[in-house]
Amino acid sequence: MRPLGRRSRRRRGAADEPVSDETLREDAMRDDRGSVPTDDRSMEADAGREETTLEAETPRPVRDALPRTLPDPDARADVSAGYRTSKRTSHLGKQRRRSEKVARVREGVSARVSSIGSKTGRVVAWAGFAVVVLAGAALVLWGVAVGINTAVRWNERRIAVGEATRVRALNAKENLLVIGVNNGRAIGFLALKAERSGKRVLGIAIPDGAYVEVPGQGFERIGTSFEAGPQVSKDAVSNYLGVPFERYVEVGSDTYQNLMRTQAVARLLSNAIKSDLKLAEKDELTGFLATVKAKDVWIVPLPVRQVAVGDQRFFEPQREQVADLLLSWWGVKTDTTKQASRVIVFNGTGSPGIAGKAAQQLIRQGFRVVDSKNADKFDYKRTQILLYHGSKADAARIREVLGTGDIREVDAPQDITDIIVVIGRDYVPPAGS
Repeated sequence: MRPLGRRSRRRRGAADEPVSDETLREDAMRDDRGSVPTDDRSMEADAGREETTLEAETPRPVRDALPRTLPDPDARADVSAGYRTSKRTSHLGKQRRRSEKVARVREGVSARVSSIGSKTGRVVAWAGFAVVVLAGAALVLWGVAVGINTAVRWNERRIAVGEATRVRALNAKENLLVIGVNNGRAIGFLALKAERSGKRVLGIAIPDGAYVEVPGQGFERIGTSFEAGPQVSKDAVSNYLGVPFERYVEVGSDTYQNLMRTQAVARLLSNAIKSDLKLAEKDELTGFLATVKAKDVWIVPLPVRQVAVGDQRFFEPQREQVADLLLSWWGVKTDTTKQASRVIVFNGTGSPGIAGKAAQQLIRQGFRVVDSKNADKFDYKRTQILLYHGSKADAARIREVLGTGDIREVDAPQDITDIIVVIGRDYVPPAGS
Protein backbone atom coordinates (compact mmCIF):
# COMPACT_ATOMS: atom_id res chain seq x y z
CA MET A 1 0.00 0.00 0.00
CA ARG A 2 1.15 3.52 -0.63
CA PRO A 3 1.84 5.59 2.48
CA LEU A 4 -0.60 8.34 3.18
CA GLY A 5 0.83 11.84 2.76
CA ARG A 6 -0.21 15.30 1.84
CA ARG A 7 -2.63 13.98 -0.69
CA SER A 8 -4.62 12.46 2.14
CA ARG A 9 -4.69 15.75 3.98
CA ARG A 10 -6.01 17.52 0.94
CA ARG A 11 -8.80 15.12 0.64
CA ARG A 12 -9.64 15.72 4.24
CA GLY A 13 -8.84 19.48 4.40
CA ALA A 14 -10.60 22.56 3.02
CA ALA A 15 -11.15 22.45 -0.62
CA ASP A 16 -10.34 26.11 -1.19
CA GLU A 17 -6.72 25.94 -0.16
CA PRO A 18 -4.61 27.00 -3.05
CA VAL A 19 -2.34 24.29 -4.52
CA SER A 20 1.05 25.39 -5.52
CA ASP A 21 2.89 24.30 -8.66
CA GLU A 22 5.45 22.51 -6.55
CA THR A 23 2.74 20.53 -4.85
CA LEU A 24 1.29 19.51 -8.19
CA ARG A 25 4.69 18.38 -9.45
CA GLU A 26 5.20 16.31 -6.29
CA ASP A 27 1.78 14.71 -6.73
CA ALA A 28 2.59 13.81 -10.31
CA MET A 29 5.89 12.32 -9.32
CA ARG A 30 4.17 10.41 -6.52
CA ASP A 31 1.73 9.00 -8.96
CA ASP A 32 4.60 7.84 -11.18
CA ARG A 33 6.93 6.44 -8.50
CA GLY A 34 4.60 5.80 -5.60
CA SER A 35 6.43 8.09 -3.13
CA VAL A 36 8.11 11.47 -2.93
CA PRO A 37 10.71 12.82 -0.60
CA THR A 38 9.32 14.77 2.38
CA ASP A 39 10.87 16.57 5.24
CA ASP A 40 11.02 15.01 8.67
CA ARG A 41 8.23 17.08 10.19
CA SER A 42 5.78 16.29 7.45
CA MET A 43 6.65 12.62 7.74
CA GLU A 44 6.17 12.64 11.50
CA ALA A 45 2.86 14.49 11.15
CA ASP A 46 1.68 12.11 8.53
CA ALA A 47 2.72 9.14 10.63
CA GLY A 48 0.84 10.49 13.62
CA ARG A 49 -2.28 11.11 11.69
CA GLU A 50 -2.04 7.71 10.09
CA GLU A 51 -1.75 6.03 13.46
CA THR A 52 -4.71 7.95 14.73
CA THR A 53 -6.72 7.05 11.74
CA LEU A 54 -5.76 3.36 12.08
CA GLU A 55 -6.66 3.37 15.77
CA ALA A 56 -9.97 4.96 15.01
CA GLU A 57 -10.72 2.57 12.23
CA THR A 58 -9.51 -0.55 14.08
CA PRO A 59 -12.58 -2.49 15.26
CA ARG A 60 -12.81 -3.81 18.74
CA PRO A 61 -12.25 -7.48 19.18
CA VAL A 62 -15.33 -9.63 19.40
CA ARG A 63 -15.45 -12.22 22.08
CA ASP A 64 -14.66 -15.71 20.99
CA ALA A 65 -14.03 -14.43 17.48
CA LEU A 66 -11.18 -15.75 15.40
CA PRO A 67 -8.23 -13.48 15.06
CA ARG A 68 -8.34 -11.41 11.94
CA THR A 69 -5.31 -11.43 9.75
CA LEU A 70 -4.41 -8.12 8.34
CA PRO A 71 -3.33 -7.94 4.79
CA ASP A 72 0.34 -7.68 4.14
CA PRO A 73 1.26 -4.30 2.66
CA ASP A 74 3.53 -6.03 0.18
CA ALA A 75 1.01 -8.75 -0.72
CA ARG A 76 -0.34 -6.98 -3.79
CA ALA A 77 3.08 -6.65 -5.26
CA ASP A 78 3.89 -10.27 -4.39
CA VAL A 79 0.64 -11.55 -5.82
CA SER A 80 1.19 -9.62 -8.99
CA ALA A 81 4.75 -10.85 -9.25
CA GLY A 82 3.81 -14.45 -8.31
CA TYR A 83 1.06 -14.53 -10.90
CA ARG A 84 3.44 -13.56 -13.65
CA THR A 85 6.12 -15.88 -12.31
CA SER A 86 3.70 -18.79 -11.94
CA LYS A 87 2.42 -18.16 -15.44
CA ARG A 88 5.96 -18.19 -16.84
CA THR A 89 6.83 -21.15 -14.61
CA SER A 90 3.74 -23.02 -15.80
CA HIS A 91 4.73 -22.42 -19.42
CA LEU A 92 8.33 -23.47 -18.80
CA GLY A 93 7.10 -26.48 -16.83
CA LYS A 94 4.91 -27.54 -19.72
CA GLN A 95 7.84 -27.21 -22.07
CA ARG A 96 10.08 -29.15 -19.66
CA ARG A 97 7.50 -31.87 -19.17
CA ARG A 98 6.93 -32.03 -22.92
CA SER A 99 10.70 -32.31 -23.50
CA GLU A 100 10.98 -34.98 -20.83
CA LYS A 101 8.08 -36.90 -22.38
CA VAL A 102 9.65 -36.65 -25.83
CA ALA A 103 12.99 -37.79 -24.38
CA ARG A 104 11.30 -40.74 -22.66
CA VAL A 105 9.51 -41.68 -25.89
CA ARG A 106 12.75 -41.42 -27.82
CA GLU A 107 14.58 -43.51 -25.25
CA GLY A 108 11.80 -46.10 -25.38
CA VAL A 109 11.84 -46.20 -29.18
CA SER A 110 15.63 -46.36 -29.18
CA ALA A 111 15.57 -49.19 -26.65
CA ARG A 112 12.98 -51.07 -28.69
CA VAL A 113 14.91 -50.52 -31.92
CA SER A 114 18.12 -51.61 -30.21
CA SER A 115 16.38 -54.69 -28.81
CA ILE A 116 14.85 -55.52 -32.20
CA GLY A 117 18.22 -54.93 -33.90
CA SER A 118 19.96 -57.13 -31.36
CA LYS A 119 17.40 -59.90 -31.79
CA THR A 120 17.50 -59.52 -35.57
CA GLY A 121 21.30 -59.66 -35.51
CA ARG A 122 21.21 -62.83 -33.47
CA VAL A 123 18.62 -64.36 -35.78
CA VAL A 124 20.67 -63.40 -38.85
CA ALA A 125 23.84 -64.74 -37.25
CA TRP A 126 22.20 -68.05 -36.40
CA ALA A 127 20.63 -68.22 -39.85
CA GLY A 128 24.03 -67.56 -41.45
CA PHE A 129 25.62 -70.18 -39.25
CA ALA A 130 22.89 -72.66 -40.20
CA VAL A 131 23.38 -71.88 -43.90
CA VAL A 132 27.14 -72.37 -43.58
CA VAL A 133 26.64 -75.65 -41.73
CA LEU A 134 24.13 -76.89 -44.30
CA ALA A 135 26.37 -75.79 -47.18
CA GLY A 136 29.35 -77.51 -45.56
CA ALA A 137 27.32 -80.67 -45.00
CA ALA A 138 26.07 -80.60 -48.59
CA LEU A 139 29.61 -80.07 -49.83
CA VAL A 140 30.87 -82.97 -47.73
CA LEU A 141 28.06 -85.21 -48.97
CA TRP A 142 28.74 -84.16 -52.55
CA GLY A 143 32.45 -84.87 -52.11
CA VAL A 144 31.69 -88.26 -50.57
CA ALA A 145 29.27 -89.09 -53.40
CA VAL A 146 31.79 -88.02 -56.05
CA GLY A 147 34.52 -89.95 -54.30
CA ILE A 148 32.40 -93.07 -54.06
CA ASN A 149 31.30 -92.75 -57.69
CA THR A 150 34.90 -92.22 -58.84
CA ALA A 151 36.09 -95.14 -56.74
CA VAL A 152 33.35 -97.39 -58.11
CA ARG A 153 34.15 -96.43 -61.71
CA TRP A 154 37.87 -96.83 -61.12
CA ASN A 155 37.26 -100.22 -59.53
CA GLU A 156 35.04 -101.28 -62.44
CA ARG A 157 37.72 -100.26 -64.94
CA ARG A 158 40.39 -101.94 -62.84
CA ILE A 159 38.33 -105.12 -62.69
CA ALA A 160 37.69 -104.95 -66.44
CA VAL A 161 41.37 -104.45 -67.22
CA GLY A 162 42.31 -107.12 -64.70
CA GLU A 163 39.79 -109.52 -66.17
CA ALA A 164 41.07 -108.87 -69.67
CA THR A 165 44.62 -109.44 -68.47
CA ARG A 166 43.59 -112.64 -66.69
CA VAL A 167 41.76 -113.97 -69.75
CA ARG A 168 44.69 -113.05 -71.97
CA ALA A 169 47.14 -114.79 -69.64
CA LEU A 170 44.91 -117.87 -69.56
CA ASN A 171 44.63 -117.94 -73.34
CA ALA A 172 48.35 -117.34 -73.72
CA LYS A 173 49.32 -120.11 -71.33
CA GLU A 174 49.60 -122.73 -74.09
CA ASN A 175 51.04 -120.36 -76.72
CA LEU A 176 54.71 -120.02 -77.62
CA LEU A 177 56.36 -117.89 -80.33
CA VAL A 178 59.41 -119.49 -81.92
CA ILE A 179 61.72 -117.01 -83.72
CA GLY A 180 64.27 -118.31 -86.22
CA VAL A 181 67.36 -116.07 -86.15
CA ASN A 182 70.35 -115.89 -88.50
CA ASN A 183 73.10 -113.34 -87.79
CA GLY A 184 70.78 -111.27 -85.61
CA ARG A 185 68.03 -111.10 -88.21
CA ALA A 186 64.71 -112.89 -88.02
CA ILE A 187 64.13 -115.40 -90.84
CA GLY A 188 60.72 -116.67 -89.74
CA PHE A 189 58.19 -116.90 -86.94
CA LEU A 190 56.35 -120.00 -85.74
CA ALA A 191 53.18 -119.51 -83.69
CA LEU A 192 52.81 -122.71 -81.62
CA LYS A 193 50.05 -124.00 -79.40
CA ALA A 194 50.91 -126.78 -76.95
CA GLU A 195 47.46 -128.19 -76.40
CA ARG A 196 47.63 -130.21 -73.18
CA SER A 197 44.07 -131.49 -73.35
CA GLY A 198 44.46 -133.00 -76.84
CA LYS A 199 48.17 -133.86 -76.41
CA ARG A 200 49.05 -132.23 -79.67
CA VAL A 201 51.07 -129.31 -81.04
CA LEU A 202 49.56 -126.91 -83.57
CA GLY A 203 51.47 -124.17 -85.38
CA ILE A 204 51.36 -121.52 -88.12
CA ALA A 205 54.68 -120.59 -89.75
CA ILE A 206 54.83 -116.89 -90.71
CA PRO A 207 57.49 -115.87 -93.28
CA ASP A 208 59.59 -112.82 -92.45
CA GLY A 209 58.32 -111.10 -95.60
CA ALA A 210 54.63 -111.20 -94.56
CA TYR A 211 53.15 -107.72 -94.39
CA VAL A 212 51.42 -107.04 -91.09
CA GLU A 213 50.96 -104.13 -88.74
CA VAL A 214 54.16 -103.71 -86.74
CA PRO A 215 53.76 -101.55 -83.61
CA GLY A 216 55.71 -98.35 -84.05
CA GLN A 217 56.53 -99.04 -87.68
CA GLY A 218 53.15 -99.22 -89.37
CA PHE A 219 52.24 -101.68 -92.11
CA GLU A 220 55.60 -103.38 -92.59
CA ARG A 221 57.31 -106.72 -93.06
CA ILE A 222 57.02 -108.70 -89.86
CA GLY A 223 60.74 -109.48 -90.02
CA THR A 224 61.52 -105.85 -89.20
CA SER A 225 59.74 -106.19 -85.86
CA PHE A 226 62.68 -108.22 -84.51
CA GLU A 227 64.96 -105.24 -85.05
CA ALA A 228 63.13 -103.56 -82.15
CA GLY A 229 63.36 -106.69 -80.00
CA PRO A 230 61.46 -109.94 -79.47
CA GLN A 231 58.80 -108.15 -77.47
CA VAL A 232 57.74 -106.16 -80.53
CA SER A 233 57.67 -109.39 -82.55
CA LYS A 234 55.35 -110.98 -79.98
CA ASP A 235 53.07 -107.95 -80.17
CA ALA A 236 53.06 -107.98 -83.99
CA VAL A 237 52.09 -111.66 -84.16
CA SER A 238 49.53 -111.32 -81.37
CA ASN A 239 48.00 -108.32 -83.12
CA TYR A 240 47.80 -109.97 -86.50
CA LEU A 241 46.41 -113.31 -85.38
CA GLY A 242 44.28 -111.99 -82.55
CA VAL A 243 45.86 -114.61 -80.30
CA PRO A 244 47.99 -113.59 -77.30
CA PHE A 245 51.65 -114.64 -77.19
CA GLU A 246 53.50 -113.80 -73.98
CA ARG A 247 56.45 -116.24 -74.17
CA TYR A 248 59.07 -116.71 -76.88
CA VAL A 249 62.23 -118.70 -77.71
CA GLU A 250 64.99 -117.87 -80.18
CA VAL A 251 66.54 -120.69 -82.17
CA GLY A 252 69.18 -120.79 -84.87
CA SER A 253 68.31 -121.02 -88.53
CA ASP A 254 69.26 -124.73 -88.70
CA THR A 255 66.98 -125.66 -85.80
CA TYR A 256 64.18 -123.61 -87.28
CA GLN A 257 64.47 -125.16 -90.74
CA ASN A 258 64.68 -128.67 -89.27
CA LEU A 259 61.55 -128.03 -87.22
CA MET A 260 59.68 -126.92 -90.30
CA ARG A 261 60.85 -129.92 -92.28
CA THR A 262 60.50 -132.74 -89.72
CA GLN A 263 58.01 -131.17 -87.32
CA ALA A 264 59.99 -132.68 -84.46
CA VAL A 265 59.39 -130.58 -81.33
CA ALA A 266 60.89 -132.81 -78.60
CA ARG A 267 64.29 -131.06 -78.57
CA LEU A 268 63.03 -127.58 -79.37
CA LEU A 269 63.73 -125.97 -75.99
CA SER A 270 67.07 -127.69 -75.50
CA ASN A 271 68.31 -126.01 -78.70
CA ALA A 272 66.99 -122.54 -77.72
CA ILE A 273 69.41 -119.60 -77.86
CA LYS A 274 67.34 -117.25 -75.71
CA SER A 275 63.95 -117.37 -74.02
CA ASP A 276 61.79 -115.50 -71.50
CA LEU A 277 60.30 -118.72 -70.14
CA LYS A 278 60.63 -119.15 -66.41
CA LEU A 279 62.54 -122.22 -65.27
CA ALA A 280 59.41 -124.01 -64.02
CA GLU A 281 57.58 -123.19 -67.26
CA LYS A 282 60.49 -124.39 -69.36
CA ASP A 283 60.73 -127.70 -67.50
CA GLU A 284 56.98 -128.32 -67.71
CA LEU A 285 56.85 -127.52 -71.44
CA THR A 286 59.92 -129.63 -72.20
CA GLY A 287 58.28 -132.59 -70.47
CA PHE A 288 55.04 -132.13 -72.41
CA LEU A 289 56.73 -131.79 -75.83
CA ALA A 290 58.66 -134.98 -75.18
CA THR A 291 55.37 -136.92 -74.90
CA VAL A 292 53.80 -135.62 -78.13
CA LYS A 293 54.00 -137.97 -81.06
CA ALA A 294 55.06 -136.77 -84.51
CA LYS A 295 51.63 -137.50 -86.00
CA ASP A 296 50.08 -135.09 -83.49
CA VAL A 297 52.27 -132.19 -84.58
CA TRP A 298 50.54 -130.03 -87.16
CA ILE A 299 52.62 -127.11 -88.45
CA VAL A 300 51.40 -125.35 -91.60
CA PRO A 301 52.67 -122.25 -93.45
CA LEU A 302 50.66 -119.07 -93.25
CA PRO A 303 48.31 -118.83 -96.24
CA VAL A 304 49.79 -115.95 -98.26
CA ARG A 305 49.81 -114.52 -101.74
CA GLN A 306 53.18 -113.59 -103.16
CA VAL A 307 53.56 -109.96 -104.29
CA ALA A 308 56.59 -108.73 -106.26
CA VAL A 309 57.62 -105.08 -106.00
CA GLY A 310 60.64 -104.50 -108.22
CA ASP A 311 63.22 -107.09 -107.33
CA GLN A 312 61.73 -107.71 -103.88
CA ARG A 313 59.12 -110.28 -102.90
CA PHE A 314 56.49 -109.82 -100.28
CA PHE A 315 53.69 -111.99 -98.96
CA GLU A 316 50.13 -110.86 -98.44
CA PRO A 317 48.30 -113.04 -95.88
CA GLN A 318 45.02 -114.52 -97.03
CA ARG A 319 42.62 -113.44 -94.39
CA GLU A 320 39.83 -115.94 -95.03
CA GLN A 321 42.09 -118.99 -94.87
CA VAL A 322 43.90 -117.65 -91.83
CA ALA A 323 40.52 -117.13 -90.17
CA ASP A 324 39.65 -120.79 -90.67
CA LEU A 325 42.90 -121.91 -88.99
CA LEU A 326 42.38 -119.56 -86.06
CA LEU A 327 38.83 -120.78 -85.57
CA SER A 328 39.82 -124.45 -85.79
CA TRP A 329 42.90 -124.29 -83.55
CA TRP A 330 42.40 -121.36 -81.20
CA GLY A 331 38.65 -120.86 -81.34
CA VAL A 332 39.09 -117.25 -82.46
CA LYS A 333 36.24 -115.93 -84.62
CA THR A 334 37.72 -113.11 -86.63
CA ASP A 335 34.63 -112.61 -88.81
CA THR A 336 32.13 -111.86 -86.03
CA THR A 337 31.21 -108.70 -84.20
CA LYS A 338 32.84 -110.12 -81.06
CA GLN A 339 36.31 -109.79 -82.51
CA ALA A 340 38.77 -107.35 -80.98
CA SER A 341 38.23 -103.70 -81.81
CA ARG A 342 40.41 -102.41 -84.63
CA VAL A 343 42.60 -99.50 -83.63
CA ILE A 344 44.81 -97.09 -85.58
CA VAL A 345 47.46 -95.27 -83.55
CA PHE A 346 48.86 -91.92 -84.70
CA ASN A 347 51.96 -90.16 -83.39
CA GLY A 348 50.82 -86.62 -82.54
CA THR A 349 53.96 -85.52 -80.69
CA GLY A 350 56.80 -86.17 -83.14
CA SER A 351 58.68 -88.32 -80.61
CA PRO A 352 60.12 -91.34 -82.50
CA GLY A 353 58.52 -94.65 -81.59
CA ILE A 354 55.86 -93.19 -79.29
CA ALA A 355 52.99 -94.59 -81.37
CA GLY A 356 54.61 -98.03 -81.38
CA LYS A 357 54.86 -98.06 -77.60
CA ALA A 358 51.18 -97.15 -77.28
CA ALA A 359 50.27 -99.80 -79.87
CA GLN A 360 52.17 -102.45 -77.90
CA GLN A 361 50.23 -101.60 -74.78
CA LEU A 362 46.93 -101.91 -76.63
CA ILE A 363 47.87 -105.18 -78.30
CA ARG A 364 48.79 -106.73 -74.98
CA GLN A 365 45.33 -105.85 -73.72
CA GLY A 366 43.59 -107.61 -76.59
CA PHE A 367 43.11 -104.77 -79.05
CA ARG A 368 43.95 -105.24 -82.71
CA VAL A 369 46.12 -102.44 -84.07
CA VAL A 370 45.66 -102.27 -87.84
CA ASP A 371 47.99 -99.33 -88.44
CA SER A 372 50.34 -96.92 -86.68
CA LYS A 373 51.90 -93.85 -88.27
CA ASN A 374 52.46 -90.11 -87.90
CA ALA A 375 49.56 -87.74 -87.38
CA ASP A 376 48.79 -84.67 -89.50
CA LYS A 377 50.70 -82.50 -87.00
CA PHE A 378 52.94 -82.91 -83.97
CA ASP A 379 51.45 -80.37 -81.54
CA TYR A 380 48.74 -82.45 -79.87
CA LYS A 381 48.79 -81.62 -76.17
CA ARG A 382 46.10 -84.11 -75.17
CA THR A 383 45.68 -87.69 -76.38
CA GLN A 384 42.55 -88.06 -78.50
CA ILE A 385 40.45 -91.26 -78.60
CA LEU A 386 38.10 -91.03 -81.59
CA LEU A 387 35.29 -93.57 -81.43
CA TYR A 388 33.86 -94.56 -84.84
CA HIS A 389 32.30 -98.03 -84.63
CA GLY A 390 33.57 -99.50 -81.39
CA SER A 391 31.82 -99.45 -78.05
CA LYS A 392 32.24 -96.80 -75.38
CA ALA A 393 33.51 -99.52 -73.07
CA ASP A 394 36.39 -100.20 -75.49
CA ALA A 395 37.22 -96.48 -75.64
CA ALA A 396 37.20 -96.34 -71.84
CA ARG A 397 39.49 -99.38 -71.71
CA ILE A 398 41.92 -97.71 -74.12
CA ARG A 399 42.02 -94.65 -71.87
CA GLU A 400 42.60 -96.90 -68.89
CA VAL A 401 45.41 -98.78 -70.62
CA LEU A 402 47.17 -95.62 -71.85
CA GLY A 403 46.51 -93.71 -68.64
CA THR A 404 45.09 -90.69 -70.46
CA GLY A 405 42.89 -89.62 -73.37
CA ASP A 406 39.86 -87.52 -74.25
CA ILE A 407 37.09 -89.68 -75.72
CA ARG A 408 35.08 -88.22 -78.61
CA GLU A 409 32.49 -89.95 -80.77
CA VAL A 410 32.86 -89.40 -84.53
CA ASP A 411 30.17 -90.10 -87.11
CA ALA A 412 32.00 -90.85 -90.36
CA PRO A 413 31.32 -93.47 -93.04
CA GLN A 414 34.46 -95.63 -92.99
CA ASP A 415 35.15 -99.31 -92.31
CA ILE A 416 38.93 -99.24 -91.93
CA THR A 417 39.01 -99.01 -88.16
CA ASP A 418 36.79 -98.84 -85.11
CA ILE A 419 38.86 -96.47 -82.99
CA ILE A 420 41.60 -93.96 -83.80
CA VAL A 421 44.07 -92.93 -81.10
CA VAL A 422 46.16 -89.78 -81.57
CA ILE A 423 48.97 -89.77 -79.02
CA GLY A 424 49.48 -86.40 -77.34
CA ARG A 425 52.16 -84.98 -75.08
CA ASP A 426 50.25 -86.07 -71.99
CA TYR A 427 50.97 -89.74 -72.75
CA VAL A 428 53.68 -91.36 -70.63
CA PRO A 429 55.04 -94.69 -71.95
CA PRO A 430 55.40 -97.48 -69.40
CA ALA A 431 58.77 -97.90 -67.76
CA GLY A 432 61.08 -100.24 -69.64
CA SER A 433 59.07 -100.08 -72.85
